[in-house]
Amino acid sequence: MAPPGGSTRDVLHVAVLQTDPTAGSTAQNLARASALVDRLVAQARGTVGLLVAPEIGFGRYILDAEGARAAAQDEGQILAWAGTVARALGCHVCVGHVRADARTGEMYNSQTTLNDRGERIVVYDKTHLYFVDEKWAVESKTGFAQTSLSLKVMRTTTERGGDDDAAATTTGRGDDTKRSDDAKKSNDASTTRRVAVAVTNAICMDINPYRFEAPWHAHELARAAAGSDLIVFSSAWTSAHPDDPSETKAAPVDPSQVLSYWVARLEPLLGARDAPVFVCANRVGVEDEIQFTGCSCVIDLRRRAPRVLTVATDGKESIRTCLVPLGPLDDDSDDDDETEEEEDGDDEGNDEEGDGDVGEETLGHGAGTPQAQTTT
Repeated sequence: MAPPGGSTRDVLHVAVLQTDPTAGSTAQNLARASALVDRLVAQARGTVGLLVAPEIGFGRYILDAEGARAAAQDEGQILAWAGTVARALGCHVCVGHVRADARTGEMYNSQTTLNDRGERIVVYDKTHLYFVDEKWAVESKTGFAQTSLSLKVMRTTTERGGDDDAAATTTGRGDDTKRSDDAKKSNDASTTRRVAVAVTNAICMDINPYRFEAPWHAHELARAAAGSDLIVFSSAWTSAHPDDPSETKAAPVDPSQVLSYWVARLEPLLGARDAPVFVCANRVGVEDEIQFTGCSCVIDLRRRAPRVLTVATDGKESIRTCLVPLGPLDDDSDDDDETEEEEDGDDEGNDEEGDGDVGEETLGHGAGTPQAQTTT
């Protein structure tokens, strides 16, 4: 029973890994990711419940059939790494990779989830292929689906009227490493347990209209994710199309545009008190002149003006974490409808603190159909 004047709820400690696979071989990329994870293990005190990695997050993305066959040979190495991370953190890990079906030989752009024992429990194959994928991959045979994961959560108590959203944490290279005092206090005051969490898995282009031919308002992913607690999104989102001129490819990434587009594609979910939380791990770096946008983030969609619980906007490899209260919002939770218009674009100031730790921002989602985005 919750104490008088307070409430008790389950809070998921989420981590999103942002990688630059253009910086080396698969083994080298995994080694750098391991260094970030080691620091997270030391900081997190056993509370992380889910870590998400990007789409094909440890190797080249733009592949032909031969290159994809070679990349599929790294699947065992990548999943072994993910299993080690899962056991070290005691959490579920979701990782993107190229997969060859052992029976049919067909190639898939896949996202595999491992439990805290390092066992493979969910394999999701990309449903909406980008034209680059179509050179080597086949679509998912099953399409979008919801699965139930038994995730480790923290059981926390908050005072009535208090803020459910916790500050974020960054683990990265250089001076951007920071441990949030608020997160420390939450960790110290909590106990962990396991609860069933409904998850919809997705990969990058899945958030767009099918082949960019389906109507905008079909919102395939958003409608499939209704009733989920989380959308777990591994991405290799880019800022330009391969056929764009060099000056377009070299233009700086606008994080507010990237996040606002993702939110616009999830518009049917916005404001529902039981809407899912969007958990995105994206790549950074440049491949064949194409920039990957980063902006790995966690966005709470349960208000009409969605809240960005954490976002990486510095274009570096890092792990960002935040605390996500699970379940429907309380009836007395603040809603941001009245401030939605004036907050449009507020996330442009994310770097003002200097350490990349945004805590919480709000996004106005606008109206109509935003300009089409480039994706993978």
